[in-house]
Amino acid sequence: MQNNLVYQVKITLSGIKPPVWRRVLVSADTTLQDLHRIIQVAMGWRASHLHLFQVMDGTLIGDLAEDEDGMLGFLDESAVSLSGVLVREGQSIRYEYDFGDSWEHQITLEKILPASGQSAPLPHCTKAVRQCPPEDVGGVPGYFEFLEAMHNPAHPEHEDAREWWGGVFDPEFVDLEEINHLLAERDSLFDDAGLGGLPPADFLGLNPNQMHELLQSPLNCPSVFQPLADASVLEAELDSAPIVRMARVLVDALGDKGIRLTGKGNLPLKQVMAMIEAAGAEIVVPFLGYGSVRSEEQILGVQLTRVLLELAGYTRKEKGRLLLKKTAAKRLQSKGWPVFYQALLTTAFKELNWAWMDSYDGVEDAQIVGPFFLWLLAEKGGDWLPVEDYLDDMLAAFPMLPLSAHPKSYASEEQQARWVLDSRVVRLFRLLGLLELSPEQTRMRDEEPQQLRRTALFERLFAKA
Repeated sequence: MQNNLVYQVKITLSGIKPPVWRRVLVSADTTLQDLHRIIQVAMGWRASHLHLFQVMDGTLIGDLAEDEDGMLGFLDESAVSLSGVLVREGQSIRYEYDFGDSWEHQITLEKILPASGQSAPLPHCTKAVRQCPPEDVGGVPGYFEFLEAMHNPAHPEHEDAREWWGGVFDPEFVDLEEINHLLAERDSLFDDAGLGGLPPADFLGLNPNQMHELLQSPLNCPSVFQPLADASVLEAELDSAPIVRMARVLVDALGDKGIRLTGKGNLPLKQVMAMIEAAGAEIVVPFLGYGSVRSEEQILGVQLTRVLLELAGYTRKEKGRLLLKKTAAKRLQSKGWPVFYQALLTTAFKELNWAWMDSYDGVEDAQIVGPFFLWLLAEKGGDWLPVEDYLDDMLAAFPMLPLSAHPKSYASEEQQARWVLDSRVVRLFRLLGLLELSPEQTRMRDEEPQQLRRTALFERLFAKA
């Protein structure tokens, strides 16, 4: 009888050196639903992201609510026991947590033991080595960068890292006694966190595999969107993107000699005004009609254009001047603006820190889940619909998102999540030309609700597979 057996399993976080791992004794008939909770508690995660199990033959096992149409043959983790997927010592299964940071764990069956020899209540963690990385740190690469900044006082981001974490992070610290205490209380912990009462995630037709692919690689997800065969098809729609209109003006002004920057390193006001005119003041000037533009620092769209060009490797600063790199000029001449725009789009999704775009604290996961907005536009963006409808859809798909908001006396966590999705996702996609807004700005509470719809440029880029 399997319920008379105890499994000794080793949970190892992949890609981290020195390794982070736990050795846990569990009943052989433990369901994978309970194993998910055991892993979360033992490792020190917060259970605030999606997860999946995958066995050696590729079968996916997880929350059945995420595969309502049954297209995946997605097995219900509450109906699959550990003994059903691990039958021999040495066998392993994979557990992935947080599809954005992509924390992969190897779950290995080390020993099969008789239940009669166990005195401690199960599950029981017998060995814990090092604490897991912070949530939302950016996966394995982000964790290594975080550690470097945290432990090097000379690092330019040292203070920011300590402030973000809330003190000193000791990767060696782990409290085995606390882990076992929490394991014994795991059911109530999950209930208290509201995990059992959350509505099932609604991915609007995407299955978990497609969602995973979309979040991991939004510009190269063939199961969701058709690959763009020829960038030249974008040509006719490019100027609908404010970022392109501003980039054209800036690149023309840079020419061969570049532009002399101000003492603060900003573009001269004349150049800023030219870019505003190109984009449309109603789009990029948030205080239009309430004040005058005095600096580049006031205009996100202008700043974003500069930042994306620099991150994409097209511009550089030298001796107080902003210069267009010769390689960029040659590429623009030979490949044209469609390829140039694709590079800016790729940079926006892969290199840009979206939190830079506003002053809100927390809700860093907005960038991780942001690509789902592309699917929403593809599904329902053909008609004008309220922006709030899209924010509702985002929170229905990712109900844990508000939990990463910082406590505020004047706004709930959900309201903060809505603000961040609007200021980072909606605003970024507007500047990139993927959607249009009506009206462009909303300032008064009694105004009609702001609406959005996808653009023709979006339709060229993101045709559903």
